[in-house]
Amino acid sequence: MSESAKTTGIESKNIADIMEMMRQLVGKEVRISVKESKPKTHWEEKVGIIEGVYPTVFLFRYKNSRNVDERVAYSYVDVAIDDVKILEN
Repeated sequence: MSESAKTTGIESKNIADIMEMMRQLVGKEVRISVKESKPKTHWEEKVGIIEGVYPTVFLFRYKNSRNVDERVAYSYVDVAIDDVKILEN
């Protein structure tokens, strides 16, 4: 993640607050930074659209490196513990 990247204001660790912020982003293009699983020191940035908000996860759609639509579900806990960061686009 670049030094100049700024989060969108999701600084709360409260799951309800994070869920409400994600609800406001449904249908909008956002940039996210995701901590990859192996090793967890590598961050990958993706630009896509928040497609939906559900009780425990939100859906994110983006174009992968082969320019194919891909959907991924991230939990609000991922955002709360900073494994997923929602960035200003």
